[in-house]
Formats: sequence, structure tokens, C-alpha cells
Amino acid sequence: MGQIAFWNVGRGSGATASVAAIAALIGAEYRIRTLVSQPQGRDAALERGFARSIRSAPGGELTVNAGTGLDALLRLARSGKLEREAVRNHTLPLEPGRLDLLRGFENGSRPHAEEAAERVGNIYDYARSDYECVLLDAGNGEGSIEKQMLASADLVVVCLNQNAGVLERYFDLESRPEELRGKKQLLLFAGYDTRSKYKAANILRKYGSRESALTVPYDSAFRDAVNDGDVKGFIARCRSLSRRHEHYAFISEIRRAAETLLEGIDINARLKQADAAKGVS
Repeated sequence: MGQIAFWNVGRGSGATASVAAIAALIGAEYRIRTLVSQPQGRDAALERGFARSIRSAPGGELTVNAGTGLDALLRLARSGKLEREAVRNHTLPLEPGRLDLLRGFENGSRPHAEEAAERVGNIYDYARSDYECVLLDAGNGEGSIEKQMLASADLVVVCLNQNAGVLERYFDLESRPEELRGKKQLLLFAGYDTRSKYKAANILRKYGSRESALTVPYDSAFRDAVNDGDVKGFIARCRSLSRRHEHYAFISEIRRAAETLLEGIDINARLKQADAAKGVS
């Protein structure tokens, strides 16, 4: 139904980790089918963040080795055999019935950009018809496939950091990709330092922006979980924390971001919330 593309303006902003955290939270707390994918990320960063979940899933390692992901789907598309159910059949279940991961292209198998962009766009269009929410990590948006993702998205999340150079580049309207013109957008400050004088409100005021902004606070334990491949486990452990806990601010902002993004693609987030009380699942 709704496709959300995350566009990373500045390298090292923590955008991919933020996508993973938001996807894990949605998978844990909402009764919707969600797909998360990063077609051409360096070192399969999104997949590595869910490594433990993939290994612990029934037949997880065998499923990976059997040929899942965009490589297999692109072969089907080229042969004219791509169907709606094919996308789901080539994903890895992270939260059965709620959250699936579609693996990106393997290193060394990246297809010719111009030939692949339209076909990959079609693959995600099929996914949109089978999933209520599709979360795509579009990287820096410079490649043909990434441009296609931005152009077809219902909502673009602009991932920024608090670097002055990155901010100036983004707020210079002429430097934004053509695919973003007229597109529904939200700003997200990833790896956000709450103690910096470059607070989101101050940044927006400085540039005279009226755009909405979300934040994902920097959390060293979460970064460790990303490196350990345990994003899903970290989110599960943090869901029922009290306000006094050191990770409460992080999980609260992830929850706020998830709800805001779902509302942004016309999913009534409150009605879709899981019946079970928030807590470790």
C-alpha cells in the first residue's frame, strides 16, 4: 500500500540503523505486513543488523543460501515470471506475519543500472500490493535504482545529521534530487546528539524551515546491537522500559517516528497497534 524511502543526505548519519530500528518497532507493535529492504547498501548493512534474527528463524541459513532477495527476483522479472506472491516467497521473515526482509544484491552481482532500475521498481510495486508498509533504504539517492525508489515513494524520509556542511547542502534547494520535487517529505535527524547546540528546532529556525522533524537519539548500546546483528532483540528488550531508564528516550523517539511515518502513508497507526501490551515479545 504505502512505500517509504529513506534518503541519506550525509554519510555516516546512522540512516540505515534508523531504518532497521523503525522496521523492528513496527514489526513488534503493529498488526500490519511490513517489508524492509536495502537494494545496494555497502556490505549489506541492513541485513547485518538483523543477522541474529535471520539465523534464528526456522531454516534461516538454508533460506539465505537457497537464493533469496533481489537477485532471484530480478531473474524472475527478466524471464517474465514475476508475480505478486513471488516477492514474499523470496524474503526472510523477521517477525512472522508482520515483518519481512528482502535482501539486496549480492556483492559482485549488481546489475546494469539502467536495465535494472525499472525492473527493481516493478518488484517493489509488486511488494506494495502485498504489504501495507514498504520501507526502503535508498542510500544517497545517486544511483539509477535509488532514484527510482525516491520517485516512486509515497513518502520520503530525509535523513540528516548535525553536521553544518550537510545541513547547508540539504537546505540549498538547488542541490536536492529532482525526484524529491513536490514529494511528501519528513526530516529525520539520525544519531541525534541531544546535548549539541545544533538541536532540531534551532536548525529549522535557522533555515526558516517549516518541515516536520523526527529524531533518533544516539544510543551506544543500540549501536552495539547493530554491530552484533541484534537490532530486533534490542528493540524487544526496550519496549517496556520506564521513563527513568537510560534507553527510554531512544525507544520513545523510535516509537514516535514509527507512528508518524505510518500516519504519513495513511495507515491509522493507533488502530493498527497490536492488542498485546507493549513489552518483550
